[in-house]
Amino acid sequence: MKWPSILASKDGSLSLTKLAACTFHANLAGWVAWTTHKAGFNIEIWLLYGSFAVGHATYDKTLAMVNAYKNKKLDKDASNPTT
Repeated sequence: MKWPSILASKDGSLSLTKLAACTFHANLAGWVAWTTHKAGFNIEIWLLYGSFAVGHATYDKTLAMVNAYKNKKLDKDASNPTT
């Protein structure tokens, strides 16, 4: 089965980490929208939601960049063994 790119890992299989993050963000967005609908607009909730979403995205991108750099460095070292 081909998974959407938002849920697929590098080899095309389902990434449970991405599935958990997407599910949590969807539930959080739904809760914030429902709270706004029921109680009216509350800037503190929206600022908290926005900062959490941006913070999590920044963390994920930074972690991905660090892992890509480490893998690139390890691949480079493996292709040039020193004796």
